[in-house]
Amino acid sequence: MTGQRRATLAALVLATVLGACGTDQTRLETGREATAEVKNMVTGLFRRGPKAAAPDPQVIAREALNANAGPLILVSLEATKSTSVFAQRGENNGMRTWLSPAGQGVITRSGVLAGTRGFGNDLMSSDIGPMIAAVQGRRAQALKIELRYLDGLGKERPLPLDCTSGTAAATAYDFAGMHFAGTPVAVHCEGYGFKFDNSYIVASSGTIVASRQWIGPRLGYLTIQSLRN
Repeated sequence: MTGQRRATLAALVLATVLGACGTDQTRLETGREATAEVKNMVTGLFRRGPKAAAPDPQVIAREALNANAGPLILVSLEATKSTSVFAQRGENNGMRTWLSPAGQGVITRSGVLAGTRGFGNDLMSSDIGPMIAAVQGRRAQALKIELRYLDGLGKERPLPLDCTSGTAAATAYDFAGMHFAGTPVAVHCEGYGFKFDNSYIVASSGTIVASRQWIGPRLGYLTIQSLRN
């Protein structure tokens, strides 16, 4: 990766973290230039909407932390503008399953999205080992992953993707009375006409404390804020 491309990726992540006032457009160079629409992450996506009656995600988070003793995450789905607390319901070989009160499921592996259930047009399975290594290691590198979705016959079909990761300077923020800090990491992926940009905040321990990740072409992005590990 060239220094220019690495610097552009770093700027992309930093804009995602700090941009709390709207959509930011950034040029991301990945062999050819692609327009990457970067929406607000963490406090930007979890802030209250224009309607005064809209639930405050920070209040939702505090109430969930007081009412539940186990691991929790706050999930915002951009397509529906919905935010809900998901509680851990299982863990197997590093795969953690999180469920919402409505029965929707998010599956993570080391904090990276590995699958979804109950949303419709779900991410059924994935091969994301190289992405996990790059994100947890806070490295700039080229990598390959594979995401899988059901076709019209109910059979899983692979979507292979070529990706590039990059990092920015450490950042910190407060949410629901808690302080979070880490290194921003961006991963840009392209393949078969699709392209997307994932963003992560990674603590020094390698734990992903917040992220904005692409589920698929129909569901778009979700944002995950860790509340309790």
